[in-house]
Amino acid sequence: MKLKKIIKTNKKYLVGCSFGPDSMALVSLLIENNISFDIAFINYHLRDESNYEEKELLKFAKLHNLKVYKKEVFYKKEDKNIESWARNIRYDFFKETFNLSKNRNKKEQYEAVLIAHNEDDLIETYFLQKERKSYVTFYGLKTLIYKEDIPYIRPLLSYRKKDLEIYCIKNNIPFNIDKSNFDNKYKRNKIRNEYLKNLNDKEIKILLEEIKKENKKKREENNSFKKMIKSNRLKVEKCKKMDINDFINLFYYYLSYFPFLKNFSKEKINDIYLKLFLNKNIKERIINTPYYIFIEYGYLKIDKIYESKYYFEVNKNGNKYFRFLVDTKYNEIFSNYDTIIIHPVSRDDFYSYKGKKKRVSKIFIDMKLPTSYRKIWPGVYSKKGELIYLPRYMEKVRYTKKSFLVFDIESLIKIE
Repeated sequence: MKLKKIIKTNKKYLVGCSFGPDSMALVSLLIENNISFDIAFINYHLRDESNYEEKELLKFAKLHNLKVYKKEVFYKKEDKNIESWARNIRYDFFKETFNLSKNRNKKEQYEAVLIAHNEDDLIETYFLQKERKSYVTFYGLKTLIYKEDIPYIRPLLSYRKKDLEIYCIKNNIPFNIDKSNFDNKYKRNKIRNEYLKNLNDKEIKILLEEIKKENKKKREENNSFKKMIKSNRLKVEKCKKMDINDFINLFYYYLSYFPFLKNFSKEKINDIYLKLFLNKNIKERIINTPYYIFIEYGYLKIDKIYESKYYFEVNKNGNKYFRFLVDTKYNEIFSNYDTIIIHPVSRDDFYSYKGKKKRVSKIFIDMKLPTSYRKIWPGVYSKKGELIYLPRYMEKVRYTKKSFLVFDIESLIKIE
């Protein structure tokens, strides 16, 4: 057995290990190839043999001078979905352990987390995706994925589960088979035990070719959707010309830009499509998140609507600098004022814009200020409360040394 070339011999990895044949085969292959790694193990205490597995893994790790990070957790009935609970615990632990390495020297930092998913897992996932009829951007399992900026690598996707078991037995690698894998109340187990294990190598090969063809179609579809998404937003007029099913698929692809958003059913997307078609305005908060979905300037967009309270008092001779993108100079702001005050501008204030005195709320529309920024956009005021300067918004900005003030939206977003 060989590891995929994506595993680098000069890097260190964190390996998720359950003491099953898949993960123990991965651990053995890494040792065999002189790859540096540590192990992350979770004892869920869901089975009688959990403590035995922990004990045997620690014994094996000690024999091979391997470091094991372990976590003990106990399931509570209020957690309801046991599979989801275990998955969340697992990835939270991987993230926590992976991030610990960031404070070490470069050689001791983890390159990625290695997961022992195999070819059977890939096919099972494909069947589950088809059965659920849920939208996916990819069928089966990818070798490399990212979760919260952490890379996860699956180096065993080209090996059957039975082959990994045989490898462990031939090489005297200890492992234990989780008896819950034979419980067909879980859909994945039912696919594995009633269908997958009865397929011969030729039938498996045909299945893998089918998945490959499906993913080729997906890539073509994804590429066409990608072209429709400009600056993380969708053009309303193009969406309205689409068939409802195409729009649903496009919207699900759009949601892949926001993997933390999961509160969209087909019915909800259907409702969004209907509102677009009927030219109705959309501005709704997405449940249990700080994000909104809204229409602005002909585009459908998902974004936060930022809110920050800040107040800066700056003297003429002070040493405080602010970054505004402006077409003005230092003297034009300070010439008649010893002190200026900067805080979020009131939308009801008036300001001279392009030769006309207008309400700030109207100016926001004229200069196409994104909805996301309107509650934090700064105004420069005199001590008497007169609005003396309103920074302009420009989508594409080039900072120059000549600018006295260049407005840096990111700095205001971060203000608590």
